[in-house]
Formats: sequence, structure tokens, C-alpha cells
Amino acid sequence: MKIVQIVNSITAGGAERLVLDLHREYLRLGHQSCIVTLAGDKQIEGVDGFWCTGCRSPYSPEAAARLSRFFRTDPLANADVVHVHLFPAMLRAPAALSRAGWKGNLFASEHSTSNRRRNTLWGKFADSFTYRPYEKVVCVSQGVKDAILVWKPALKNKTVVIPNGARLDLFKPVNRSSFHKPPVILSVGRLSPAKNYQLALKAVSHLAGKTELVFKWLIAGDGSLHTELVKLASELSLNGVVEFLGAREDVPELIRDADIFFIPSAWEGFGIAAVEAMASGLPVVASDVPGLREVVGIGTGLLVDPASIEVMAGALQKLLGDEDSALKMGLCGPEKAADYSLEACAISHVNLFRGTL
Repeated sequence: MKIVQIVNSITAGGAERLVLDLHREYLRLGHQSCIVTLAGDKQIEGVDGFWCTGCRSPYSPEAAARLSRFFRTDPLANADVVHVHLFPAMLRAPAALSRAGWKGNLFASEHSTSNRRRNTLWGKFADSFTYRPYEKVVCVSQGVKDAILVWKPALKNKTVVIPNGARLDLFKPVNRSSFHKPPVILSVGRLSPAKNYQLALKAVSHLAGKTELVFKWLIAGDGSLHTELVKLASELSLNGVVEFLGAREDVPELIRDADIFFIPSAWEGFGIAAVEAMASGLPVVASDVPGLREVVGIGTGLLVDPASIEVMAGALQKLLGDEDSALKMGLCGPEKAADYSLEACAISHVNLFRGTL
């Protein structure tokens, strides 16, 4: 098959990473694959079949017109399938493809259980058009499907769940016989409201002030809240405890050198970082929210209320204070993570495109 994925841009988010991973996996499985972004103008190193409109923003009035021109030329014009990820790409792509005369099968993916559109009248109006042109809407978890059907019940027969997949070859189990001295807690994710780091910092401050436990918390990721979070950490006297690492390309190595993985998200469509941590044998403290609770299985970690500082602090304290139990949880992780391989994810998408899923 010839598969083209369209996405707003290629940044450090989970949806964008899945687009890249699926692209590479489609190529490995023998399919033709391309990626088109509505914004950006730079080639990604080592990625063939990558096209950019050159617009500064996916909301640019020029993005749809440029996308339409792309699909009048090879190799995009003869694509069998176009798979669109994220808003506004999902809203803009169908009309642009129609103007280009493209008539293949069109699919979309929903990656989150929540978005700003669902809190506005404008969003309700926009979404009455957004999903209509798509043959199927892929939801990356059952939690995402449940949320979208609350928003748009008419999509019941159009939605299908295909869980995200992780590159498990990069995240091999590590034989941990004890914690580091001091123990290392690791979080990976954009510094955005969805990741709930403001309350998580207060939870870690609560833990640090309540016990004699000594530990480090490393946060890998960048985003709009970086300055605010660094300031808050200083105000909470966490400068010797918390370290902001910025955007990192060596996440597998960071996970191998950690003892506990912490995902305090306020909402999460899936939680690919949890899969990667479990694959490497880390116990996980994760928010008890749709999407994440499907991934973090019984025995692999602890689920917590992301709105409760005390509950998050208590879960971290439990694992830090009971090293044997934490290590046993980590040993259960790789078996659960094996359910979410990238190959299985890509094959499920191909089967969907062929009408056999």
C-alpha cells in the first residue's frame, strides 16, 4: 500500500512520535509511506518521504492551499490511503484533498481524551464538520473512544480502537537488584497543562518535607510552562531535588538509569511513556485517568488521583520506602508492555485500511 500521514507539525508530542514510528514501521513492512506536515519547513534527519508545506502555523490560511498543491504531484497524488492526525489538520485536509482531485480512502486519529474545542460552542460547530469526511476515526485507547462518543455519539459506528505502539526494541528490561543512591524518579513529557506538573511539584515538595527520604526527580521535556515550573520548584525549595532536563533524545538511557517512573497527567490519551518504562522494568506511579489506567496493569505500578497532592506523595513514598515491592512491580512490567508493540500497531492500521480489521 501507499500510505500518507498528515499531521500539524513534527514536535516532541506523543502523537507526532507515533506518526514517525508508524512511518518507519510501514517502510520496514514493505509499504510505501510519506509524511506531510501543515507547518514547518525542515527535513527530519534520517527520515525519507517527509514533506512540509513551509507554513509557520497549521492554522495559516495558506496551509490548505499548499497541501492541495502537494497532492497534485507524485508521489502523493497516487496514495491509496491518507491518515490525518490532530486538529486543525483533521479539519483542513479533506477539503484540500478534494480540491486536488484525490479520491482514496481517508482516515483520522484521535489521540486525547480532552481538548479545548469540547468546552466551546465554536468547537461543537467545528466538530460537526471535522469527522464527517472520514471513513473511520482511530482512537488510541478505549478511554479516547469513550470520551469522543460522549462528545459526538453519532460517531459510534465510525470509531475503532487501535492502541498506540512502542519501539520495544529500544526499551529492554534492566536487571535491577536495588535502587540507586539516592533513588531516581523520572518523568518524561511536555511541560504543558495536561501533564499536571504544577500539582506534581507540590506533591514532591510535600513528600520531601514529610519524610527523611532522599531522592532525585528528573523531568525530561520542554514546553510552554518551563519558566513557570522552574520558578515553582524554586519557591517550593526543590532545587536540590528536582532537575529539569529539557527535551532529550536519550530517553531509553534515562529510563535505564531510573528507579521509579512518574506520570502525573491530568488527562492522557494513552501513555506511551508508561509502556516504555514498563518495558524497561520500572515500577510506575501514574494518574488514574482514562487511557493511562488501561496501560498500567495490575502489579506493574500504582494508580493515583492526579488532583490529590497527598495521594501522589503517598504513592511515591510507598515505592521509595519499600524497595523490594517496587522492584517486583518492575519485573511485571515487560510482560504487560509486550501488548503494545509498534509492529502490532502498524499491522492493525494496515488491516483497517484494507477493510479487514
